[in-house]
Amino acid sequence: VAGGQRFRATGSPRLAAGRGAAALRRAWRERRAALLEPSYTPLVAACLCLAEGGVNLWVIRRVPYTEIDWKAYMEEVEGFANGTLDYTQLKGDTGPLVYPAGFVYIFLGLYYATGRGTDVRLAQYLFAGLYLLNLLLVFRIYCQTNKVPPYVFFFMCCASYRIHSIFVLRLFNDPVAMAILFLAINLFLEERWSWGCLLFSLAVSVKMNILLFAPGLLFLLLQRFGLLGCIPKLCICALLQV
Repeated sequence: VAGGQRFRATGSPRLAAGRGAAALRRAWRERRAALLEPSYTPLVAACLCLAEGGVNLWVIRRVPYTEIDWKAYMEEVEGFANGTLDYTQLKGDTGPLVYPAGFVYIFLGLYYATGRGTDVRLAQYLFAGLYLLNLLLVFRIYCQTNKVPPYVFFFMCCASYRIHSIFVLRLFNDPVAMAILFLAINLFLEERWSWGCLLFSLAVSVKMNILLFAPGLLFLLLQRFGLLGCIPKLCICALLQV
């Protein structure tokens, strides 16, 4: 009996230690899976989006804003707000307006929302929201493809100074165009091609570098609908521009 008591007394700590070690090994395996398995993308994406919300707030409050194009954007759309419809007469500090009409309409909304472009801090917060929307749209694409290991996403967003700078420190029009493009790609993945083409054309109307994606879209339309079937989709793209 005494020997059994000694065995239980010495065995219990060993058993507890063994269970603790097994729990640590299980947690480590799950941690590795969260970093490497694409099935964990929604969980990792949610965590990164929460972290990015904090990062963007910190950047806005702590990193000095750099004026590059925002003032010129506001001057360009202000001319339109004052009734000027001739593109050759719409100008800003950096020169003539060179972006299509979608840019004018969207940034006209920002012009009024930010007190005729004077409330730069509010504009930064709006672009921070746009950044999070952009991030969600990109993560949704990766969730549907289910091929990329989740650890890559950290380097795509949190570790990039450039991506935060473009959105909340520079207020460029590229984020607006790319967010609309990523929304279009999400629609393509859902087989909603007409709406996707409409939004693709809207993205082009904000900044024409989106046209670089046009050959790939044309290939997909030809593959999905054939030569005659893709003509209505192309007409949707053209109609919005008109």
